[in-house]
Amino acid sequence: MTNTAQQYIPIPRCKLSLELSLRKMPLPIGIALAIFLLLVVMSPSAHAADSDPFERVNRATYAFNDTFDKTLLKPIATGYSNYMPTVAKTGIRNFFSNLDEVRVTFNDLLQFKFLQAASDLGRFAINSTVGIAGLVDVAAPAFNLEKNKQDFGKTLAYWGAEPGPYLVLPFFGPSTVRDAFGVGFDSAVDPVFSADHVPSRNSLGVTETISLRTDYLNIDDLIIGDEYLFVRGAYLQAREYSIKGEYVEVAFEDF
Repeated sequence: MTNTAQQYIPIPRCKLSLELSLRKMPLPIGIALAIFLLLVVMSPSAHAADSDPFERVNRATYAFNDTFDKTLLKPIATGYSNYMPTVAKTGIRNFFSNLDEVRVTFNDLLQFKFLQAASDLGRFAINSTVGIAGLVDVAAPAFNLEKNKQDFGKTLAYWGAEPGPYLVLPFFGPSTVRDAFGVGFDSAVDPVFSADHVPSRNSLGVTETISLRTDYLNIDDLIIGDEYLFVRGAYLQAREYSIKGEYVEVAFEDF
């Protein structure tokens, strides 16, 4: 039986700076996600005061994602982590991080952060040339141009959009209604999924997904108690810090 008592657990920023790790999507998945979101916002509970009015659906979606992850994605990412040379993993991570500067710069401009946009565009130009197509991050150590994190969900938040209820997206994982609607824009301006050559686009997308999942392998061992509640609390706290630059208290139900 569930105990209604709650405890507040601080989430270490260095361990759980969670974002929408699978924030990009090809068109068919995008259409499916759009239909999923439309059904969600039409739900009678969409405007409930509870921060997680969709918990029953969210838990089912979380279970589906978890099965997919444990069956396919995590084993591949684990093998990639164990057997891919470190220099290759770093180069691949840098390559996709460099392509990500396009999306980051677009959102900088939408938030009127022109100096930051110039910095991020400068990173892209330097790393794409001197950094050998982004395989080496030259901009940070040589020019003091540090990586920034931006997405359209943050842009919506910047202009006053509320996060709305917590939402678990199929394949994409933890989100909110606001951040979920930002996924489409981010995908539209992403160079990987803008590529015309379908096999190359799919190969790049799969490689990026595996690389991203590898970065989260160390988080798996930190999960305690009810896994769904832990991930929900961790995501909401980390997301709040990412947007506002401040920690918030997130309740974890004590079972």
